[in-house]
Amino acid sequence: MSLLVLHLRWNDLDAERSALLADALPEDDGRPPRCLSRRHVRHPRALMVYEVWDDGPAAEEELARVRAVVGADHEEPQRVVFSVPDLFAAGFPTREPAPAAVPIPAPRSPAETPVSLAPVG
Repeated sequence: MSLLVLHLRWNDLDAERSALLADALPEDDGRPPRCLSRRHVRHPRALMVYEVWDDGPAAEEELARVRAVVGADHEEPQRVVFSVPDLFAAGFPTREPAPAAVPIPAPRSPAETPVSLAPVG
């Protein structure tokens, strides 16, 4: 499965809703288990939250929970979602990258290499 990267944006937040969002979307170990990373970035007129997930339905459930907590409608937050290949999961310590499709054998010494008795040519 691919990783999902979410860019969430809330515009024109007052101090109360901003504090509510910070509590509802913790960046530390309080984030959900399937959320591999979460960062908040404050701009003068917006709060941006960047998340990486390894489970799409879990991300949707979390977003629905946060909307309910802050009293947001279906248009809030502005949202951009894209996926990246599973290979990039190696950058997140909480998740193992997918195993290689074909195992690579260990090299053998020349003494262990079988000799073919078939004629060449």
